[in-house]
Amino acid sequence: MAISASTPIDFAKIATEMRTIVARWYNAQIQIIDPNLRQQVWDMATNTYSTTSETVLYSGSACIQPLSQASTPDIGITQAAVHGVRVQVPYDATLGLIRKGLQVRVTAGGQDAVLQDLKFVVKSAINSSYGWNRTIECEVDVKSVE
Repeated sequence: MAISASTPIDFAKIATEMRTIVARWYNAQIQIIDPNLRQQVWDMATNTYSTTSETVLYSGSACIQPLSQASTPDIGITQAAVHGVRVQVPYDATLGLIRKGLQVRVTAGGQDAVLQDLKFVVKSAINSSYGWNRTIECEVDVKSVE
């Protein structure tokens, strides 16, 4: 399709085409979890709470990329290394708002098995008006060992 000043740009057609192109780069598998929807049930006989399974909002392919160097706060005895992570998932209009505080669990790390079973905390979800994919900014606390 030729593009000129007098030809309207068909953003929907471009987005549909680009979704299939960027989806080729999704080599990891993740779940987006809402930890606040987990329910606890009080068991009077055992005097304990039993927890229901987590609420999974999305399960599928993703691209995971580190964002920046770790900020390593020294909190007395413990040290933490907080890393920024960008997670991109295919565009899905039914997914809804991905908000701060949700969690992203890596179920398969693609070419990096170290990523598997890590859990990220969502800081924000930045979405483009083009709608090629969903971009989720997260943090992960990877404790340093020395």
